[in-house]
Amino acid sequence: MNDKKIIIINLIKSFFVTYAWMNIGRLESTNILLLCIFFVCYLLLSNKTKIAGEITKAINVSSAILGVLFAVLYALFADLTGGLENRMFVAVYVVFSITGLFFMFYELLTIAMSKAVAFADAKKNLKTNPFSWKVLLINAGIVFLFCLPFLALNYPAIMTPDSLSQFGQINKTEAFVDHHPWIHTLLIGLLYKTGYAITGNVYSAIAFYSVFQMILVSFSIAYAIECFYEMGFSKSVRITLLCCFILFPYNLVYSVTMWKDIIFSMAVLVLTVTIIRLMEKNTVRDICIFVISALAMCLLRHNGYYAYIGTAVALLIVKRRDIKKCIIYILAVFAVAALCRGPVMKLCGVSAGEYVFNLHIPLQQVGRIVVEEKPITQEQENWLRNINDLNYIKAGYSTQGADTMTAWVLDGNQEYFDNHKGEFIRLWAEIGLKYPKEYLQAFLDITMGYWAPMQPQQTVFYGITANNQGLESQPLIRGPVQIKIHELLYKLYTMIPVYGFFYCMGGFFWILLIECALCIVMKTYEKMIAFLPVTMLTLTLFVATPLAADLRYSYALMLVVPYMTFYILSGKIK
Repeated sequence: MNDKKIIIINLIKSFFVTYAWMNIGRLESTNILLLCIFFVCYLLLSNKTKIAGEITKAINVSSAILGVLFAVLYALFADLTGGLENRMFVAVYVVFSITGLFFMFYELLTIAMSKAVAFADAKKNLKTNPFSWKVLLINAGIVFLFCLPFLALNYPAIMTPDSLSQFGQINKTEAFVDHHPWIHTLLIGLLYKTGYAITGNVYSAIAFYSVFQMILVSFSIAYAIECFYEMGFSKSVRITLLCCFILFPYNLVYSVTMWKDIIFSMAVLVLTVTIIRLMEKNTVRDICIFVISALAMCLLRHNGYYAYIGTAVALLIVKRRDIKKCIIYILAVFAVAALCRGPVMKLCGVSAGEYVFNLHIPLQQVGRIVVEEKPITQEQENWLRNINDLNYIKAGYSTQGADTMTAWVLDGNQEYFDNHKGEFIRLWAEIGLKYPKEYLQAFLDITMGYWAPMQPQQTVFYGITANNQGLESQPLIRGPVQIKIHELLYKLYTMIPVYGFFYCMGGFFWILLIECALCIVMKTYEKMIAFLPVTMLTLTLFVATPLAADLRYSYALMLVVPYMTFYILSGKIK
């Protein structure tokens, strides 16, 4: 291709990218920033070969596929109509903007991937380092010290309605149910009762759980870091991974938040690191850690059980040549988890959680039809009215939260719903065939935070939520200082670009896809096995999430991605 054609192509690409930025940024066409964007794009494209180096066919194909995917996902997330109503103008705005997004993502991905491949090729095979319990304890101590101020600010713990429900089950003011995994509720109860037996004080007893969780979080992070060092990564990687935890306040706030998601996510991180190690060798320590972390993953969140099944199947396939050594502990985890989730739970008198909580997305889709007053048959309307008044849905329906729809069932004829589950599924399917567009939009709205680069709607909470159990926060740091610290930490990520990206669950999902593509490009397919736990967990969110953008639901992914980035760009471990 001659120089003139290259110049023309680069000018066209730069124009489309600039057009996309004009639309997305709601900038006027006369804004000088657009001129800057245009020239930066052109200069980057003109010097692409010098910047990127060798760009293979595999990189081009992978970048093109991801470029199309990311452009479409962004278009589904953002309004690209430019606020116009004329169909022809809207079509121009949307098509030009998507084209610009594609060129931007494609060109940046080709450069980033070629640089990543060159970096990985330059890395020598990793030689293992000695595992240091001393350094592990030091790192755990550092993490613990950074968590302490947040315990002081929110003493004895951060407790939301979920936490308070579990606390009520412990004190027998609520029925013991498995809506929040009963194993976690038992753990809270054990630590609370131990603390109360020693101190005789409710708040000190609650703090026993907080301190336990802080210790567990500290050792989980320190263990994962030390495992990476043992695998051959440098001391600078140790420091970087430590900073990836302590520099983001939500990690520290979560360490004193009484949620199942925190210990669960730590288990997923440790399991991921252990899977990486098991790909190379089977030591007694790694097998023991695998069993413990995998069991925690299965028992501390319901979707963790299904994610483990998918992970286990893939592991057995990959390890088929060595299957005799691994099938016992892999299947043992599944068997113990199945027993705990079934016969043992029933034997302990724990009732299963409400079935309606498995149907957030189907309920949201049906609710969308009701709110938009789309015509349905009289039989379908009568079936829905058997559950509850349809005005209940119209009054409180939220496109990005399923609380109204679950409450519609729970406050209505729940027994009828539970006894006619099959009829609901059939009704849901029949309505969906008639209104696929509305169903798709309802799905996109309720899952948006986990596949789109949007700001989280929920990150952290502080103190103890108002409740009828007589519990109130007892902060050790009070007054304006406490209020200002909480306010600053709550808003910090919204004020700092790049830093704020580390709060974006959808963005981390995109990084996950890019890293998987890198494995394919570099033909290190076995490294993709380590992605399985967080990939399976993310897929379960696309099936049954109750909220559109709650950071804790993707917390395991946020923890794992920094480790996977170093792993993908490393050489083979000796």
